[in-house]
Amino acid sequence: MNIVHGLPHALGIARWMTWQVTWSLILGFTLSAIIEALARKSTIARLLPNNRPKSLTARVLGVLSYRYCR
Repeated sequence: MNIVHGLPHALGIARWMTWQVTWSLILGFTLSAIIEALARKSTIARLLPNNRPKSLTARVLGVLSYRYCR
């Protein structure tokens, strides 16, 4: 494949990748802003994991399952 045919293909792939990243970033930032605007900080702090052994065990098991069960 020469450059004349390869360049439009590469630009098309770059455009598609840009679209995929852009819409997911916009969605993520929008949801984050909505949650921050509507939820109290104390509620968020209560729902986030802490340093208790139960939370740490759940985190380690989650990482291991992601790492080895894909």
